[in-house]
Amino acid sequence: MQFTTLRFFLLFCAATFMMSSCVSKKKFEELMNEKGAIAESLASSQKKVQELDEKIAQLETDMAAQKSDFEGRITTLESDLSTAKSESAAAKAALSAKEAEVMAVKKQVKDAFAVTGSLGLTEKNGSMVVSLENPVNYGSGSTRLNKDARTAIDNLAETMKNNPNMSLLIEGHTDDKKFVSGSRDNWDLSVDRAMRVVKRLVKKGVSPSQLTVAGRGDAEPATSNDTKEGRSENRRAVVKPNVNTGALYKIGN
Repeated sequence: MQFTTLRFFLLFCAATFMMSSCVSKKKFEELMNEKGAIAESLASSQKKVQELDEKIAQLETDMAAQKSDFEGRITTLESDLSTAKSESAAAKAALSAKEAEVMAVKKQVKDAFAVTGSLGLTEKNGSMVVSLENPVNYGSGSTRLNKDARTAIDNLAETMKNNPNMSLLIEGHTDDKKFVSGSRDNWDLSVDRAMRVVKRLVKKGVSPSQLTVAGRGDAEPATSNDTKEGRSENRRAVVKPNVNTGALYKIGN
């Protein structure tokens, strides 16, 4: 009985030991598996960290390069802006100087034509035109000067003789009615009208060197040719400061 009990006890201890041994081995294997999984996870995380560090380093390099490029562009743009401002200031100053010069010339011209009350100076379509007390107009197809036109031209002659350095351009014009006389047309007629004014000025003592002739035909009407009155106004001679001689003119010395 005692032997049987002892044997049972020994078997119980052996079984307990074996069961304990099996449990410990299983637990160990589980822990090792977990350790391996954690190690793999750690390696993967470290790899990601390394990749992210490399990307961050590349981005920082790219940002530094872009910053340098942008700073260079900004410097260039600032330089261009400074140059543009300088050029704009220079152009503005040149424009102001030219406007002052033009105003001085206009005043000089207007002062010259203020010698007599029968003459004046006006601006029309960007051109300076001598206004006569009586306009120089013509009949249809004619170059004849009427009494009022002759009076205006004679007054102009006195002004020019008092200002021998004054040069004028005499322009002849026609209406749009076709003028044909042999081989002559509106262009020839417009020149003849201007020449009639020039010849009378010379006859009244004006130096031919002060005069220039031009014919415009019907290319530059003063008003519409749709009415009889308009066509009459367009058959004219116009007196302008002659800008083709260099300076507009020199008054006095």
